[in-house]
Amino acid sequence: MNTHKLLLRIATLLILLSACAASRVKIGEINKNPGKYNEESVVVKGKVVNAFGLPALGQGIAKIDDGTGEIWVRPSTGVPFEGENVRIKGTVKIGLTIAGRNYGVIVVEDERPEGKE
Repeated sequence: MNTHKLLLRIATLLILLSACAASRVKIGEINKNPGKYNEESVVVKGKVVNAFGLPALGQGIAKIDDGTGEIWVRPSTGVPFEGENVRIKGTVKIGLTIAGRNYGVIVVEDERPEGKE
C-alpha cells in the first residue's frame, strides 16, 4: 500500500471518529433550545451547585453551573460533591422524572471521563 492511500485512510477514519464524538455544549444553549438537543449526546462542564442522592433507589442527581446557566445531571456512578468541577458526557432528556420529581431538562450521564475538571 502506498503512503498516499494510507494517509487517506487514516484521515477518513479520524473524520468518522470525530463525527461520532459528543461535543461540548454550553448549558445556556441547551436551556435556550432544549428541543434541538433532546436525545443528543453532549458534554457539559461546570461547578456542582446542588447535589443529593437517593440511596434507597440507587439514584442521585446534581445541578451544575457553567456560567451560562444551570442544568441537572444524573451521574452514572456516585454523586459529585457541591463545589466540585465536573465534566459529564451524556444524553439530554426532556421531562425526566426521578422519585416523583420532574427535573425538566437533564443530562443523563453515559460515562464519566477520567479525572475531574
